[in-house]
Amino acid sequence: MFFKIFRLIRNFIMASVSDKYKEEFAININEINLTRGKITAVTFIVIEVVELVILFTTRGHAFLKKTDIYYAAMDTVLILIMIVYLLMFVKLENSISKHGLGIKVVGVSFTIMILFWCAGISLLDQLSSGQIIVYSISIIAVAVTPIFKPITLLLMYLIVHLPFLFLVPYFQKSSDILCANYINSTTFLIISWMISCMRYKNQIDDFNNRKIIQEKNDELERVNQKLEKLSQIDSLTGIFNRFVFDKTIEAEWDRCKRYFIPLSLIMIDIDFFKAFNDSYGHQAGDDCLRKVSQVLSSSARRSSDTVARYGGEEFAVVLTHMEKESALKFAEQLRKRVEQLAIPHMYSSVSNYITISLGIYTVIPSDMLSIEQFIKTADEALYEAKKCRNKVISA
Repeated sequence: MFFKIFRLIRNFIMASVSDKYKEEFAININEINLTRGKITAVTFIVIEVVELVILFTTRGHAFLKKTDIYYAAMDTVLILIMIVYLLMFVKLENSISKHGLGIKVVGVSFTIMILFWCAGISLLDQLSSGQIIVYSISIIAVAVTPIFKPITLLLMYLIVHLPFLFLVPYFQKSSDILCANYINSTTFLIISWMISCMRYKNQIDDFNNRKIIQEKNDELERVNQKLEKLSQIDSLTGIFNRFVFDKTIEAEWDRCKRYFIPLSLIMIDIDFFKAFNDSYGHQAGDDCLRKVSQVLSSSARRSSDTVARYGGEEFAVVLTHMEKESALKFAEQLRKRVEQLAIPHMYSSVSNYITISLGIYTVIPSDMLSIEQFIKTADEALYEAKKCRNKVISA
């Protein structure tokens, strides 16, 4: 039984978060303790001011009693100390991440001070009622309000409790009451410390669970982004697929129409690709498609340029902010670069190498022309280019 209790306490004391999250956890705890510290300070200020007012207004001449003077002095001191701590909490709150150690030191000293003050009140109470209610309540309140590491709180408790036990006999002469106060205060302390240990363990478990959920969500987001990217890429050539082309041409059409920007569409077809594929094999055909698409993609260096596989051996290039002459020049560069690849094609009637035919159409989109007509016109220009092969034709 003893070993089970020991293991339970050890689990509470040794509970911790992952090293990579320790700083974040510490900041989280400091935020909680600062907020609760401010609330506690304000609460004590209000309560002690009210107590002083009641003491002055109800006791009259009896206020001159020695014990009342002690109580009034204790209340006044606590008000002043709470004001100082409140100001420190407000200042530290402005930069929690930079004042981690300072917040811990202030929080520990604040808590110890409250325990000492409440212990002092209970010592004064020994002169009249013999109760330790104030000190006992403070022990419980410290266990359930701030969040401290179990070992830290235990040391704080002992720093206050041992002097309290030592001083009680000087204020309480009844051995029966003295024994009861010893037992009750120590019992309250042990139970309160266990409660605090459980709260700290739960805080760590909640934090770890939130991090696990966050990591899973981040992982899921990365997977979704990867899947989204894969859904946009043609698996063979590595450039954008037809889906992206359809979305892009629609978006660019609307944008260019709104701002009166020139929009060009280049439709591209590999000359005699069927003959190449049938003669050299599908693997060579796939390799050819990859090389051509790489040339087209590397030539479109602007972020607004979009190169996509339109279907089979056809490609499409969407260009914005480019006048007709510039678009024609760009298309001619594409034609030359593909021919410079020098991919052998003995079954082409226009060259000994792979070549492409290009149809281009440039307009400033308006209500006079639909996007379907725009694509169709560029495709018709490609059809004309394919009559000659290895040529650029503008509509």
